[in-house]
Amino acid sequence: MQTTRHPLPPSNPRHPFGRSASPHRFRATGAALLGLLLAACGGGGSDGAATTATVSTASAVSPASAATAPAATSSNIDAASALEQLNAARAVARTCGTTLMPAVPPLRWNAALEQAAVGHSEWMQANDTFSHTGADGSTVGTRVTAAGYAWKMVGENIAAGQPDVTSVIAAWLASEGHCRNIMHPDFVDVALAMKPGTSSNTYRTWWTLDFGRPL
Repeated sequence: MQTTRHPLPPSNPRHPFGRSASPHRFRATGAALLGLLLAACGGGGSDGAATTATVSTASAVSPASAATAPAATSSNIDAASALEQLNAARAVARTCGTTLMPAVPPLRWNAALEQAAVGHSEWMQANDTFSHTGADGSTVGTRVTAAGYAWKMVGENIAAGQPDVTSVIAAWLASEGHCRNIMHPDFVDVALAMKPGTSSNTYRTWWTLDFGRPL
């Protein structure tokens, strides 16, 4: 997990990096907070799952002349149900790793964040790549800006392999950095997207959860 100032740093030092479980494989990476790596663990199997996350504080206005992101196709989820589950999690005080997080106000769904999340999940699936760094070196900040979201703070959780919204949210809540993103009091907007994998992909699903606080 990373908290940083605009511009965003390279890919792996991003808010929480970790990976979580599926029925067949448990994989994990480290998590970084201001560059401090946290330990993680891994295992073996054929149908794995992974999660990781990032946060950036600063501001970015989407200028009228800026290149726009590709049009979102589909988030492949029930947005209303996903938002309900995320807000139910935020409504309950919880311990994220070693950090006690109080209950926080509900988030609202944002179409621009959804476009950015869809595009990144599609890119990860198409490239069989699990990373916050996307096409042409994009970051969560540049992706949401290209989608038309003017922000002062953005964050992102990604995951791969979890079969449904409930399981991916549970995986993120079980990881300190991802949990802190979900419980972050300063986020206002959110969107979640999933892209199904194919038989040639490492994972069966590719998830992106984008958070934002607008200007």
